[in-house]
Amino acid sequence: MKCISIRFSYVLLLNRSQELKIAKSVDAVVGGWTAARTPAIPFGSLLLGLYEGKKLRFIGHVGSGFDAKKLKELSNRLKELAVPGCPFETVPETNEKPSWVSPALVARVKFSGWTDEHALRHPVFIAIREDARPADCQRENELVAATPAPAIVRAPEIVGRVLNTKAQIEAELFKGRLDTVTIELDGKRLRFGNLNKTFFPESGHTKRSLLAYYYRMSDFILPFLRDRALVLRRYPDGIKGQAFFQKDVREGLPDWFKTVPVDSGHRGEEIHYATANDRASLLFLTGLGCIDHNPWSSRYDTVNHPDYFFFDLDPSDGTEFSVVVTIARALHEKLEGLRLANFLKTSGATGIHIYIAVEPVYTYEQLRTFGEIIARTVTAEHPNLVTSERIVAKRPAGRVLIDVQQNAHGRPLAAPYSVRAFPQAPVSCPLLPRELRPSLRPETLNIKTVFARLKEKGDLWADFWKRRQRLEQAIELLSERMPPRAKKAP
Repeated sequence: MKCISIRFSYVLLLNRSQELKIAKSVDAVVGGWTAARTPAIPFGSLLLGLYEGKKLRFIGHVGSGFDAKKLKELSNRLKELAVPGCPFETVPETNEKPSWVSPALVARVKFSGWTDEHALRHPVFIAIREDARPADCQRENELVAATPAPAIVRAPEIVGRVLNTKAQIEAELFKGRLDTVTIELDGKRLRFGNLNKTFFPESGHTKRSLLAYYYRMSDFILPFLRDRALVLRRYPDGIKGQAFFQKDVREGLPDWFKTVPVDSGHRGEEIHYATANDRASLLFLTGLGCIDHNPWSSRYDTVNHPDYFFFDLDPSDGTEFSVVVTIARALHEKLEGLRLANFLKTSGATGIHIYIAVEPVYTYEQLRTFGEIIARTVTAEHPNLVTSERIVAKRPAGRVLIDVQQNAHGRPLAAPYSVRAFPQAPVSCPLLPRELRPSLRPETLNIKTVFARLKEKGDLWADFWKRRQRLEQAIELLSERMPPRAKKAP
C-alpha cells in the first residue's frame, strides 16, 4: 500500500466526555527522537514529517502507543540510523533534547485531526511500516479536508458583466485592475477572484500575471496536459502561503469541467483526477492557485503505458548548477549515442529534466528499469559528480542524483512551460543541447523572459509527439557496448 496520501481509517473512539470522534491514520517519516524525561525508558517520542516534494516538513511528535518491547526495538534501530544533522527543512521546537536519524523509517500513526499549525493532534503510534518507502510519504491530500472549497460559481449562476471577446479578456488579464472578473472563453464561463493578490513577493507577480501567462502559453503547454490525470499543487496565497496537494477533485467544479476516475488500487476506490484538455480548464485550475501543472506520463485511456519517460537531475544541497549541466550533457550524449531522440528542459528549480517520447507499449516498470541502466552507465563514467543516494541528508556535496524513480504510476512531473513556485517565477523551459554550458542560469528563464525566447528560438518541443520511438534498438546497442563479463577461472 502506498503512503502518498493520508488514509482515513474511520475508527470510532470515545473521548473523556464519551463523545464520538473519528480517528485518522497517516504514514509519516521518522526524522528523529527526543530524550526521555525518565531513565526508565530509552526515548520520549518520535519526531515525524511528511515530504513536500524533496523537503521533509515536520508534522509533530508521537510519544504514546509504545510498549516496553517496542521501545527497546525502536531505540536500537534509531541509534543505527543516527546522524548529526536535522533532516527536516527547519529544525523543529521540541520539549526535550532532540536527536536526528536518517529518514529511512515510516511510522503509522493514528490521530484525531490537524492543528492550525498543521501538526498532528492526539497522535498514537501504531506500527513501523516495513513495506513503505519514506519518499512516498508526501503532504498531499491531508490539507484538502481543512481547506474550504473554492468559491467557484457555476456558469448558469454567473451574473453581471461577462468579458467574452478576445480584446476584452486580454485587456483585463494583461493590463486591467479589477480584482474579480468573469470571462467567457470558448463558450465556457469562468469567474476569477483575488486577481491582484501577490503570488511572488520577491518579483511582484500577481495571480493576474499567472493567469495572463497561461492564457498566452496555452498552445504550448496543453499538448503535454491533454488526456492526462493531473495532480494539483495549490498555492491559494502564493508561494509564501500554505500550499497543499490535491488528487481527488469533485466539488466546486463548473458543469463543463472534466475529471477522470482512476482506480486508486486501494479497496477498489476511485480517485477523480482533474484534467486540462483546453484553455478554459487550464485557466480554471490556475485560478484555484495551481502555479505549476503536473501531469501523469500516461494518458488516461492507456493509464499503465506511458508515452514518455524522463530523467530528473536532482543536485545535492549547495551543488553548483554547472555540475548539473555537466551531467545533463553526458546523459544527453549517451542517449544520442543510443539513437534516442531526447528533449531537454530546466526543472524550473535547481535541476534539469531530460524526456524521451516512446510508443505507449511499455509499462512504467520497464521504462524505469531501462532508465536505471542508462543512469548507472553515466554514474560509472562520472563517479565524482553523480550520487545514487536517494536520502537527501546523506548525499555528498557537489553531486547530482540521476533520478528515474518518478517514472511510476501516479507520480507526475511539472510539464514543459509550467511556472514553478520560486521567487522569480521561473519556467520549466525547453533547452537546446548547445545551451548546456556552465553559464546557464535557469532563473533567467522565467515568466517575463520566456515570450521573447519563444519569438527568437521557437517552440523547441514542437515535434515532441512526432518523435515517439521504440527502445528495442537502443537496448541492443546498449548490450553491445556493455563490457564483457570476466570469465571465471576453471
